Amino acid sequence: MAMERVPYLVGGGFEHSAEVMRAMLAASTSGAEGIVTPGDFKVQPLPVPGTSVRVAPGNALIRNSYGGGSAQTYATRAGSQTEVPIQATGSSGARADLVVARIDDPTYDGGAFDPATFEAAKLEVIRGVSTNQKSLAGLGLTYPAIPLARINIPASTGTITAAMITDLRSVALPRMQRHLFTHNLSTDENDHINPDAGHEMGEPWPNVWWEFHIPDWATRVRVRALLGGVRVEGRDPNNYGELFVRFGTVPTGFSTQYGRWDNSMAGGITRETFMVADDRTVPSSFRGTDSQAAIRASRYIANSNTPRLDTFSSISLDLEFYETAV
Repeated sequence: MAMERVPYLVGGGFEHSAEVMRAMLAASTSGAEGIVTPGDFKVQPLPVPGTSVRVAPGNALIRNSYGGGSAQTYATRAGSQTEVPIQATGSSGARADLVVARIDDPTYDGGAFDPATFEAAKLEVIRGVSTNQKSLAGLGLTYPAIPLARINIPASTGTITAAMITDLRSVALPRMQRHLFTHNLSTDENDHINPDAGHEMGEPWPNVWWEFHIPDWATRVRVRALLGGVRVEGRDPNNYGELFVRFGTVPTGFSTQYGRWDNSMAGGITRETFMVADDRTVPSSFRGTDSQAAIRASRYIANSNTPRLDTFSSISLDLEFYETAV
């Protein structure tokens, strides 16, 4: 096939084709598909649940799946909230429906159309899909579309509630921001885990706080804290406690899941590596704010037999904030 006569972008009065414009969009987004920002096209029940769902306004990228339309992308938007009716189920059984954003391009479909009134983009309900359907695979669609939500409707039901809706949206080009902090202990740092026994928040270990800005678009954060060269002395009595990362302050912050450290009662001294890892939601009140984080440790028994950080120890905290649909 010959090249398009007019590429994107030359001047002098050339008319640029829709195909070249869609190819430009596909190239600039690396063929990504999905919603543009986290809240776009979210499907929710009506404020007072009824026989429709409401779809939030937003923007989306949808790849061209028509024959001959590869490496092209449509951009579509909804400027306001849309209510989409959902057909009630009868007594014969439950049903699962898929809410999608679809493209109808008459230049591929053929037939006469009025460009002033033709709906080339719209919301569609595909009835009777699998109860665990998560994508458009296997549906045999003849038009480009992206899934927004699946609605699993019990038998004899006409009112759609939040419990029936499964969000299937994905962000086309999710943003990410990584902070990698490191700390090598100096000669005046010799830090046992030494908070009051049983204190849930423990103490910073080591006594280091790292500061950073949380982007306003960050909906989740991946966390990995590594403590290498931890001095562990095995002797009576045994001792154990917890290890975690705390964001913000002790009273108002949020934490990763709690890990566990545990000294054995065997003799000898070893050097060990401890790790804390988690992937969790960033509370909305923290998004777009300056914050801080520390590795914290607690102990359950009030004795000195706890792990120690010293000049042979190295610590790192790896934070990756990223964007998902909300």
